[in-house]
Amino acid sequence: MSQWFQILSQLTSTRSSIQHKIEAWCQSPDSQNLAILKNYSFCAANQGTLDYFQTQEDSFINATPYDFSPRIQSSGKNSVEYSQQMIDKTSNGEEISFNWLHMSQLGGELPTRVTIYPATLADHPVNLVLFEPTNRRRSVRRNIANGFERLPPQLVSSILEDSAEAVYITDASHKIIAVNKAMCRICGYSTDQLIDRKAEEIGLYQDAAQQNSEYLKSLKERGSWQGEITKSRSDGSQFPAWKSCRKIQIEGEVFYVTLFSDISVQKRLELRLTEQAMVDTLTGLPNRHQLKQLLNQALIDNQANPDKLGAVMFMDLNGFKNINDCFGHATGDKVLQLVSARLEVSCIEKADIARLGGDEFTLILQDCQSRAEIEAFSQQLLSIFDAPFEIDGQKFYLGTSVGIALFPEHGHQASQLLSLADTAMYCAKKSPNHVLFYDSNMHLEAEHKLNMLNDLRHAHSLKQFKLAYQVIVDLEYSRVIGAEALLRWQKNDGTLIEASNFIPLLEETGLLITVGQWVLTQACSQVASWRKEHGCQLQACVNVSPIQLEHPDFLKQVKHALAVSKLPAKGLVLEITESALLRQPERVKQTLNQLKSLGVRIAIDDFGAGLSSLSKLGTLPIDTLKIDAGFAERLSEPQGKELCQAMIQLAQALDIQFVVEGIETLKQKQILSTMGKGFGQGYFFGHPESAEHFNSINFSEH
Repeated sequence: MSQWFQILSQLTSTRSSIQHKIEAWCQSPDSQNLAILKNYSFCAANQGTLDYFQTQEDSFINATPYDFSPRIQSSGKNSVEYSQQMIDKTSNGEEISFNWLHMSQLGGELPTRVTIYPATLADHPVNLVLFEPTNRRRSVRRNIANGFERLPPQLVSSILEDSAEAVYITDASHKIIAVNKAMCRICGYSTDQLIDRKAEEIGLYQDAAQQNSEYLKSLKERGSWQGEITKSRSDGSQFPAWKSCRKIQIEGEVFYVTLFSDISVQKRLELRLTEQAMVDTLTGLPNRHQLKQLLNQALIDNQANPDKLGAVMFMDLNGFKNINDCFGHATGDKVLQLVSARLEVSCIEKADIARLGGDEFTLILQDCQSRAEIEAFSQQLLSIFDAPFEIDGQKFYLGTSVGIALFPEHGHQASQLLSLADTAMYCAKKSPNHVLFYDSNMHLEAEHKLNMLNDLRHAHSLKQFKLAYQVIVDLEYSRVIGAEALLRWQKNDGTLIEASNFIPLLEETGLLITVGQWVLTQACSQVASWRKEHGCQLQACVNVSPIQLEHPDFLKQVKHALAVSKLPAKGLVLEITESALLRQPERVKQTLNQLKSLGVRIAIDDFGAGLSSLSKLGTLPIDTLKIDAGFAERLSEPQGKELCQAMIQLAQALDIQFVVEGIETLKQKQILSTMGKGFGQGYFFGHPESAEHFNSINFSEH
């Protein structure tokens, strides 16, 4: 009974399919090329495997699969790393198969299909390996040599001599007995300086002790060695090399054949590729991948100092999108470079800085004494945006929002802390000072937002959007002259959601263009129907977001809605906000002029609520000012009354109509009636109603 059979018969597997294979191979132990791996080294093999690799048992045992492989596989992957990855994959108990290029001990190529089966031997986990040739005849052609034995010795010698790879041969005592030209050229030694010398004597190795402990041991145990080392030239300079050595025995005499090549160029390329993979090319800051490494290291360091605080600070630039939209991405890139430069100058000694992409930056603070120290640092971050960023004579004013997650307080994992800081940053955008520490309520809000977004994506297809209509009334005659269409979201369970709670989400997801087109067409069709039914000149008033107004197809969408509904252009009033005039002023002005040429009327909504750009009113085709509801609320105050009067006088001076929003009492209506001929809107005249209720109660004088 052979030793291989004894070992094979002791193998067991918890997987029945693998156990059946082991039992079948025990019946015929040499029918396949089999070997056993323990960790990454072979501990047993049958004769078929030894013949396949053209080696002896003492050279094969304790060798690794990559000792019988080229340095690089045909796929471009490193044989050492890739073979270890493949072996590691069996740790979960699954068998794996893959194609591999092996090399025989004599240097012949062995394209192989390798299958690894996880098993147990004497209560220790091992892997049973099956080697199947994948050449065109599916078997090893053992009886045909590679042809070198038929060549004249002088020709073989010439090939070795002129090889681009350095070659030297040593005897059993490791004295050099032959070298080729490449060896002398690469290392800077003459043949006379090398012959009859040991490599460590002339300083070919950077670390001779390491060579003796690893390299010589491997040659003795396995008969071969290969790996990356650092070699020295005759002038003392060093270079990385890939070296392989094999022990060859001819007629009882031992020789060691060593080949190596200078891989300096490859190492520089690897370094450059590594840097590119770790650094943001635009700013030179660490990128997301390197940030995670830095954060993981910071978390490890923090474990040694648990009394200290660390922080992940997630920054987003406020107003950056407008720069990209108005001045182009080239200018936006320059702004990002200036921002990163300021961050480095201000924070380089205190924090690690990274750019995640777009206008998002992240900072890592360590060894902080308190939350107050971190908050003070965040104020320093805000201060670097006090001064404008100047490019080609143009000044750009930006702000930032900062979300902060603390470690170890908020978490111990890099991905979790980044997510929490990101959540805090989005909440900080809505806060007064634009800096917020993470708390658990933010997580609940983020979950609620995510659920809203998921529901919102299907709301239109499920026909959950509805329109409510609110009257606009002539203040002098109390006559209904218009109906403002207000979008509502009514979920299937009956929940009614106000527009202010979901329209920002529609903008964020890009769904507002589609939904806005539906609102426009629906409102025009409904008002056209009422005009025909009641013989009136009712106007459809539709809110338009800046995103819609800036869309290249918006004019086509308006024309389509008018054509489908057969509503005259003068029967449509588009209500835009003041902010829409400031984002892309030239494009917006062009669109408004085109709408005006169609006959569509334009109203400025919530006028006076923000920072009104009065200088633009005289240059834009505006028909109506909708005065913000806040002015109607203050009509009982002398100053509030004067402000509202000033707004109305402004509209009169520009020869445009005005609508006062938010009228809730008879007294407010009476005061406004004395200020000039205009229009009003508010709960005093009617709440927003469905089309059916609007039709039944609003076509009579108030």
